[in-house]
Parts: sequence; C-alpha cells; structure tokens
Amino acid sequence: MNEACKLYRLKKGYSDKTIKTQNHHIKSFLNWCIKQSITPENISYTQALQFIDHERGRNITGASVINTINSIKIYFDYLVYIKAIRHNIIRQIKLRNQAKKALPEILTTRQLGTIYKNFSGIPHWKHKTTRAKLLHERNTVILGLIIYQGLKSSEIARLEREHVNLKEGNIYIPSSRKSKARTLKLQSDQILPFKTYLEETRPIILEKLKSKTPYLFPSKKYSDMIGKIVTQAKMISPELKDSRQIRTSVLINWLKTNNIRQVQYMAGHKSIKSTESYRKEDLTDLTKQIELFHPMK
Repeated sequence: MNEACKLYRLKKGYSDKTIKTQNHHIKSFLNWCIKQSITPENISYTQALQFIDHERGRNITGASVINTINSIKIYFDYLVYIKAIRHNIIRQIKLRNQAKKALPEILTTRQLGTIYKNFSGIPHWKHKTTRAKLLHERNTVILGLIIYQGLKSSEIARLEREHVNLKEGNIYIPSSRKSKARTLKLQSDQILPFKTYLEETRPIILEKLKSKTPYLFPSKKYSDMIGKIVTQAKMISPELKDSRQIRTSVLINWLKTNNIRQVQYMAGHKSIKSTESYRKEDLTDLTKQIELFHPMK
C-alpha cells in the first residue's frame, strides 16, 4: 500500500498496527480481483458479494470477514478522497455476525427438478383408491407451480381455469394486494400433467364436489392442502424442508441467471427491495450465515 494511503488513514486516527492489518486485508482483496480479471475501481455490487462468498469459503470466522470488508471500505474511502472513484460501492454492504433470519438450505435447480420428478413419477398402482389417484394428479400440478414458478399458497388460491394457456405454454398469475400480476412460462414436464388435470382430473373433482367454481384448484384451506403436498414430497425427498425453502431456492436460482428486474417481475414483487433481499450467496451452511443487505432499504 502506498505512503499516501497510509498517511490518509493515520490522519483518520488509525494506528500503525491497525493499518498493517488493513493492508493485509486489502492485499487479499486486490489479489482476488486480479484472479477474477476485475478492476477494483470498477467492481460491481454483485462482484463485491462474490468476494465475500470467496472469503467465507476459506472457512474463516464471520468476524474475520467483517474486519476484511471494513478494511476494504476504508481503502475505497481513500480512492474517493483522491478522486480515483466517485462512490464507495463497498459501503452499500453491511454485515452482521449473526443473521436476523436464517435462510433454509438452498436447493439447486437440479435438486428442485428431481424433487418434482420423484413426486410426479409415483406409479398409479401405488394409490389405493381412485380418489387418491385424482388428488395425486392435482398435487403434481400444484407442486410443479411451487417448484418451477415459485408460487405461494395465496397465489395458487387465486388461479382460475382461464389463466392457464397450454397452447402458449404459460400461466397468468393475477395481482393481489402484495404482489403484481405476471405471465410465466411452464416447463416442458409440466405440460402433460397440466393437460391431464384440466381435461380429465379437474372435471371429475368438480363433479364430485358438485361445484362450478372457476378456481383452478377447488379447496377450502389452500395452506393446509399445500402443506400436505410438501409433506408427501418430503417423504420421497428428505432434503426438502418446507414450501418457504422451495420459494427461496427458486428466487435465488433465478438471480443467478437473470437480471434483478426480470426476477422482480417473475416473483411478482412490487418493490425491487423485496427482490434484493434474495440476492445472497448460496447459504448452505446455516452456522456460517452472514446477513448482507443494502442500507437504502
């Protein structure tokens, strides 16, 4: 680190010992930038989170990660001071040693797909009654909407028959007080179960219920129905914990392959801040979680 940067920090009240520790952290950061072909002065918010992920991957303590980021913040303050950069993007990140709310273990896209296929692949002969077979066909469609479209029980409850367009291969999710309307693509392995449900299963269920409801999945208690579906899926796929885990995994996986505005639309979030809260690293080890959030929330 150059002498001017050291002098800047001395004037800010940092001791020689502290500056020496800061230099070690900053050097580690700059070396990582070189390996990633990143110009430190142009680093993005997402890239800064990737560096934190790299640090956590070294199995160091949460406090050590915090100290490292604080040192880099001070270095970027110096870059602003000498007008090498206009803004200190590192100060957009705040870390705490313990997360306010622990995220569930994140499931990959492949794991989610396997959970759906394991559930949908249960052979018909395993169902002891016709009713059980019909309900499984319905439940397969619902689980697919949770796994592939990331829908919540309240959103599933509002779906109507006319919202499904198998010809176009998509489904319309109506708006609510808390979410915006959107149209989402159906995955290829959802089409046949959906077709069977719409043309065969649902008419029989409606007939048995003596109902003409427009809702896609007639039910009095949607949360209970979805809870039972997830419980059944857990029996086949023990890595599955609950529906919250599925939605969290879906949104985090979307953020890996789509820009944040696209994910905001797909998730039905009214505010970009809601989407930003999912912009975290893969938090597979709950004991190492560190909360990352934008201070402008």
